[in-house]
Amino acid sequence: MPRKARTWVPGAGAHTICRFIDRRFYLVDDLDRRMLLDAIGRANDRWDWQWLSYAVMSTHMHYGHLAGINAPDRFFRSAHTRFAQRYHHRRDGRTLGHVLANRPAVTPIHASGLARLVAYHHRNPVSAGLVDRPSQSTWTSHRAYLRLDPAPRWLDVEHALHILGFDDTEAGRRRFDDFVMEVDLEASPAGAIAEHVRVSSLCRALGDGEWRRVVKVAREVTGLASTVSLSSKRRGMTTRLLVAFVATRDLDQTCSTVAEKLRMNTGSVTKLLSRNADNPGLASLLVEFRQRFTTAAE
Repeated sequence: MPRKARTWVPGAGAHTICRFIDRRFYLVDDLDRRMLLDAIGRANDRWDWQWLSYAVMSTHMHYGHLAGINAPDRFFRSAHTRFAQRYHHRRDGRTLGHVLANRPAVTPIHASGLARLVAYHHRNPVSAGLVDRPSQSTWTSHRAYLRLDPAPRWLDVEHALHILGFDDTEAGRRRFDDFVMEVDLEASPAGAIAEHVRVSSLCRALGDGEWRRVVKVAREVTGLASTVSLSSKRRGMTTRLLVAFVATRDLDQTCSTVAEKLRMNTGSVTKLLSRNADNPGLASLLVEFRQRFTTAAE
C-alpha cells in the first residue's frame, strides 16, 4: 500500500514528531543530544524552512518550523542518517541499522497557534516529570530563548521571539518564560486549525465552479488581468504556477487534473512545479492566495 504523502503549507507553521524505533531511549545523555543537534546543523542547508523550536526527548523529538517551499524529506533523511551513523560509531559498532521509526509526522499549524506550539515543546520535560520549570532542562530550545545557553546557529532566537509576539529583551524573555509555563495547553497543544485543512475542506472534489474560483483568486494575487489568456507563455506563467501549486499541495488534485484544467500536458505541469520549487517569490503569493481564498468562501 503506498504511503500517504506528507502535507505542509509553505509560509505556515509546522509541527514535526520523530520517534525512535520501539520507543527506545536513544538519547541517553547530553552527548547524544549534541550529536543530533550537530547533525541538524550540517543538514540545514538542504531546505528553506525556518526553525522555531525543538524538544529532543529520550524516545522522540519535536521540531517547530515555519515551512518553506522545499519538501522536508531531503533534510530529514540527511540529518537523521548522519545522527544514526554517529550514534552507532559512538557505540563501537555494537548497534546497527535504522534508529528512527517510520517517517517524520508533519502537521501544519496556523500562525495563531505558533506560540502555543513552542510552549508545548518547551514544556515537554516538565510534563514528563523531569524538571519543575522549562528553564531547568537542556533538552529543549527554551534556555536558548532565554539567552541562558547559546542557541544553535540554525535557530535565530531574536527572529523567532518576534514571530511569537515577544521582544528579545530581558523583559520580553521574562514574559515569554511566564507564557510558556502558564499557557493552557489542554484544549489543543499543537495550536489552531491547520491552514491547509481549512482550504482543503472547501474543495475536496473540485467542480467547474470551484476551479473558476481558484483561477480567479490566482489572477487577483498575481495581477493577471482577465483579458490576458492564462496560457500566455510569459504573462500567464506565474498564475499557472500558483494554480498548479495550490491545486496539487492544498487541494489534493493530481498533476493530470491540473494539466487538463490549464490546457497543458501532465509533463509540463510536473516540470513547472519541480523547476519552481525554490522560487523565492512563491511563498508570499501562496500566503496571500490562501487568505483571499478562505475569506471568499466564508
